[in-house]
Amino acid sequence: MTRQTNSPADRHARDAQLRVLSVFSKRPEVAQSVNRGTAEVTDGLGCVYAQDGHRLAIDMPAAVGGSETGPTPGFFGRAAICGCVAIGIKMTALREGLQLDAVRVDITQRWDDRGLFGMAGANAGPLDTGLAIEIVSAEPAELIEAMVARALACDPWFLAFREAQVVRSKVTVAEAAL
Repeated sequence: MTRQTNSPADRHARDAQLRVLSVFSKRPEVAQSVNRGTAEVTDGLGCVYAQDGHRLAIDMPAAVGGSETGPTPGFFGRAAICGCVAIGIKMTALREGLQLDAVRVDITQRWDDRGLFGMAGANAGPLDTGLAIEIVSAEPAELIEAMVARALACDPWFLAFREAQVVRSKVTVAEAAL
């Protein structure tokens, strides 16, 4: 038997998801979305990313020429996958009526930092990425493990890191004003 949480925030999250699922099942076309954001290098290697009225600072460590005015881009990439997986697990548990007392996702990535500089024999991408998912729950382990597998199968950032995808780029060079 599964227990349903009584937290107002958890009830709100479950009810909102069920409403969205109902709408998407009746009108799949409204499920299509596009995200747009802009990163602009400011001074040195400092950068500001903006999307949907939110802004954040990104920079590089001083050792590679940055000023450390913000975390590195990799920080936000790791935050994206860890946060998305943790939230996705909680979302799935709420929809399925499973009680979770805590969800924690740790990430470990190994790199060959020579790749960042285009050095021969090194790739700039991670050599490997590992996630450690810890869940505190009174639910049977088999139920939790199966639920986590379902959550990962539809987790956007887990899949973005795991699956190859088409990434297009277009370069425009504007003439500098004199």
